[in-house]
Amino acid sequence: MKQVGVDFNTLNSEPAGLVKIASPRSRRTLPPFEQGERVLLVDSDLEAEGEIILEDGWIMARPDPTTYRDLPVSDEADRDASLPQA
Repeated sequence: MKQVGVDFNTLNSEPAGLVKIASPRSRRTLPPFEQGERVLLVDSDLEAEGEIILEDGWIMARPDPTTYRDLPVSDEADRDASLPQA
């Protein structure tokens, strides 16, 4: 399962309930994603599995609320350095 660094605060922006990974203008070198693909969404202190949503050039993900897991803060620097960021 691919891991991708995200900001879970984007769940509140439109479309609500989806984590925004990359906009059509802000795509960086990211691994290719497929509609419906399961990924591991990782923020600085939280992770969850999610399903990729491709819409109008955006890459987004719908987190699975049953998979949320708090992460130890001490591992943050090591983890963030190894994850692709949008």
